[in-house]
Amino acid sequence: MSPSVLAVALISWILQTTLLVGVGLLLPALFRLRDARACLGYSQGLLAAALLLPFFQPDSGMAFFAGELSVAGFPGVGADWLGRLADAGPGPWSLSRLLLSGLAAGVIARFVWIGLGLRALRRYRRDARPAELAPAVAELVAVVGSHPQLLLSDRIGSPVTFGWRRPVVLLPAGFSELPVPAQRGIVCHELVHVRRRDWLWALAEEAVRALLWFHPAVRLLLSRLSLHREQVVDRETVRLTGSRRAYLEALRAVALRSCPAAVPALPFFHRGHLRERVALLCKEVPMSRPRVATLLTTCTGLLALTAVLGILAFPMSGTAWAGGKPMKVEGNVKPPQVLQQVPPVYPESAKASRAEGFVILTTVIDEQGKVKNPAVEKSSGNKELDQSALDAVSAWTFKPATLEGKPVAVHYTLTIRFKVDEPK
Repeated sequence: MSPSVLAVALISWILQTTLLVGVGLLLPALFRLRDARACLGYSQGLLAAALLLPFFQPDSGMAFFAGELSVAGFPGVGADWLGRLADAGPGPWSLSRLLLSGLAAGVIARFVWIGLGLRALRRYRRDARPAELAPAVAELVAVVGSHPQLLLSDRIGSPVTFGWRRPVVLLPAGFSELPVPAQRGIVCHELVHVRRRDWLWALAEEAVRALLWFHPAVRLLLSRLSLHREQVVDRETVRLTGSRRAYLEALRAVALRSCPAAVPALPFFHRGHLRERVALLCKEVPMSRPRVATLLTTCTGLLALTAVLGILAFPMSGTAWAGGKPMKVEGNVKPPQVLQQVPPVYPESAKASRAEGFVILTTVIDEQGKVKNPAVEKSSGNKELDQSALDAVSAWTFKPATLEGKPVAVHYTLTIRFKVDEPK
């Protein structure tokens, strides 16, 4: 896949997903969907839709033109200027190569940063000491049903959970100074994270954030995902501890301390999420399952419509994700040229009956310039004329279409006219 094609497809995908995610984040607020668990599942589905959107692009469309030989293709919205923009610049320093190189460098830097964060977490765990819990706090381990390693660390300002097979909960050094009800809320929160195996989700989301660090809409969606996950755990923590006030006090107490920078992990406190978490805890209104199901169905239908509109408005030119599928002749794709043209034979019986008409054929010109799978798109109304056109075009040969000098397969539309000459 050439850099320019990939760059154009990437820009188109960014525009498509920005529209999808923008509408997707607006819908829950518009319909007042306030159930934390439903919002979390909805946001996860929205992220999956954005990531899978390239695989649902339509096949290249073909236009029909009159004439003896015509090239098919509807220029996509913005396809021409995007193609010229992607190829701007001389030689290896084209804009598309610079763009892709910069994005790749950013991805590498982000993964390096994640690796350093994981290394820091291991160092924190090694330097931490076992936590001594009050009996009222220790009993939560049996209640919740998860058994992580609970440690005290001098290097963090708020609780942090990480690990899958051997999960670890790091508690700040000042944890023992908090009131016992606040300690119960903090520990229960982390135990619920462990039981739900949320660290695996957090790790996967960090990988997506690293790969798509340049996409503001995806980064915003990942932030909302993190918020909804914390809201789900908040609600479960209040249910298990039976004290909403004590849990709110725990949030307030931790908010007065600094937040850890270790990545990826599940921090108890996120300053940007605090207001929304507290608001939901204070004003949570139960929603019935039928209402939640109705709202989710409505949002899903509107998202599907948005995705279709995004694909139509910002097409990927049918090339970048097709994996070798025929392209449209547009943008940087140079059309094929006829090398050998076999004229169709006008059947004698058709001449005798004075049958005339246009036969529109659709076909693919492959990388070798051969005609593949010709088919009658619009019949002349006479089977003999249609077959004569098919037989002739099947024998044609072309100089293949090219993209940056490399042969590519393209869609092609041919119109053959049969007309009986009047005697002079």
